[in-house]
Amino acid sequence: MIVPNDKKYIIDTNVLFGFSKWIPINLNKFFWDRLENSLREGKWILLDVVVDEIKYDLELKKWCKKQKRNGILKSITDNHRNRAVEINNIYKMIGENGKSTIDTYLIAYAEDNDLAIFSMESFQVKENSLLKIPDVCQKLHIPVIKRPVKFLETIGFKN
Repeated sequence: MIVPNDKKYIIDTNVLFGFSKWIPINLNKFFWDRLENSLREGKWILLDVVVDEIKYDLELKKWCKKQKRNGILKSITDNHRNRAVEINNIYKMIGENGKSTIDTYLIAYAEDNDLAIFSMESFQVKENSLLKIPDVCQKLHIPVIKRPVKFLETIGFKN
């Protein structure tokens, strides 16, 4: 699916972890300041449920808490939670351990707000396994990208 250049994205937790791993916050203030500015400008969306999922990366957790203090996180609503349950009932994403609950929230929020999702998840591997973000988004016609360069260009990182 081709994603328009002006589309706004929700970022999956795995993308933030990837950025933090490969572009450490304490080593690249320029990158993280630009990312923060583009978040403040509304070029991408950081959801409260994504921030809540970050537990062990202390620098990333601190950066996200700063965004929360700045009031630029978006929150899911009960309507999003209800839609997430509907999505999971139709497209099984959540295992018995409760893993991937956040994924259904991302999809519900993106669907409700005409957003795209930036996630590093791959499509479902085994036919009887749980569906992944790209699988369900494809069925619901929600754009998904996996390439950081596309996201970074969209939010203004250009040479």
